[in-house]
Amino acid sequence: MGNVREAETSELLGLIRRGEATTRPELQDRLQLSRVTLGKRLDALLRSGLVDEAGQDASTGGRPRTVFRIRPGCGALLAVDIGSARTRLAVTDFAGTILVRDDRLLDLSGGPGAVLPWVRRRLQAMVKQIGATGSVLGAGVCVPGAVDPLSGRLVHPALMPGWHGVDIAAELTGDFDGVPVAVGSDVQVTALGEYRMRWSSSDDIVLVKAGEGIAAAAVINGVVRTGATGAAGEIGHMRIPEGRQCRCGRFGCLESVAGGWALRERLSAAGWTVDSSEELSGLALRGDSLSIELLELSARLVGRALAPVVAVLNPSAVVVAGALADGGAVFLDPLRAALDAVGPQEATRPLVIASAQLGADAGVVGAALLAQDLLTAPAHLDMLLSRVTSRRPAPDSFVKLFT
Repeated sequence: MGNVREAETSELLGLIRRGEATTRPELQDRLQLSRVTLGKRLDALLRSGLVDEAGQDASTGGRPRTVFRIRPGCGALLAVDIGSARTRLAVTDFAGTILVRDDRLLDLSGGPGAVLPWVRRRLQAMVKQIGATGSVLGAGVCVPGAVDPLSGRLVHPALMPGWHGVDIAAELTGDFDGVPVAVGSDVQVTALGEYRMRWSSSDDIVLVKAGEGIAAAAVINGVVRTGATGAAGEIGHMRIPEGRQCRCGRFGCLESVAGGWALRERLSAAGWTVDSSEELSGLALRGDSLSIELLELSARLVGRALAPVVAVLNPSAVVVAGALADGGAVFLDPLRAALDAVGPQEATRPLVIASAQLGADAGVVGAALLAQDLLTAPAHLDMLLSRVTSRRPAPDSFVKLFT
C-alpha cells in the first residue's frame, strides 16, 4: 500500500471506528476524496473483513445510506492496566468489546519479575480460553508513571521501583507473533478512554486521577498530549508549601500530602488500618470525620494545582477519576471550590467538573483504544489488514462465563 493510500485508508478507518463518519456521503465530506477513490479504500477494508455493513441509515428522510462499522468479533486486542495495587487484564475484539477479563493484586515494588510473568501467562490463557489463538492483532498497556513517547520505556516511575527503562512492549510481543504493543501512562490512557467514550463532542478536557498518586492529562483537539518526554500532567510531583517527604525521594511534592498513600499514613497515625485509597473513600462515604477531613484536604490541594492548568488550557471540562474521587461530592465539591477561588473566572465559571464514568474498566478500555490507534496508523496498516481474520470466539463461550 503506497504512502498516500495508507494515509487515506488510515484516516478513513479512524472515522469509522470512532463513529465520526459512517456513511459514504459523510466519509466523502470529511476526507474530500472522489467517489471512485473512496470506493477503492472502502472495498479494501471490506475485503479484509475488518469493516462490514451495518444496515441502512434513513434518519435524514432521504434515500437510505449504507452504514459502515468495525466488524464485531473481528480479531483480538490485549489490554493491560498495571495499577499501583491491582493489575487488570482484558481481551477485546477490534471494536473494543471486552470478551474476557481478569485481575489480581500485585506488588509493583517487587520489580518487573513480580508482575510481567503473571501478565504473560494469564494473557496467553485468556486468549486460548475464548478461542482467539492466532487472532491477536496488537496490545495496549498502561502503567502508573511516565512513559517515553518515542521508546515506550518507563521513565523513573515513582510508584514502580526497579522499573526505570523497562521495555514492556518487548516483554509481551514475542508471546503473540510479534504484534505491535503500545505503552502509555495510566492517566493519559484513562483520559483517552473517557474522552472517546464520553466526551468526544468536546474539543478539550483535562482529566485528573486522584488515587494512591496524583496525575493529570490533557486532551486537546481530541488528542491526548504526552509532552516531549511523556511527563505531561505529572502534577503529583510539583512542589507545594505543605509538602512532605515523597516516595519519589524529593521533598515537598503535592502527592506527599494529597496522594492516597499519604492520607493513609495519617489515618494510620490516628490508629486506623486502611489498606487502600478505595477503603479511605468508603470510610468517608460512611461518615468518618477524619476520612472526610483528609479527602477534603486532598481535593483542595489538587484543585489548587489544577488552577494554572485550567487557566492555560481553558478546557470545557475537568473529569475526575481515581479511588479518591469515589468519595463523590466529598471530593468534588472542595476541588471545585479551590478551582473557583484560585483560577480565572473566565475559565472556571463555565467549567464542568464531572466524575469519570468508566470506573474500574477505564484502564483496559483506554489500553484497547491505544492499541487501535497504533494499529490503524499508516505505518502498521498493511500488517493489520493482513492479520485480520474471520475467526471469532463463539458467543456462547463467553456469554455464559463472563456475564
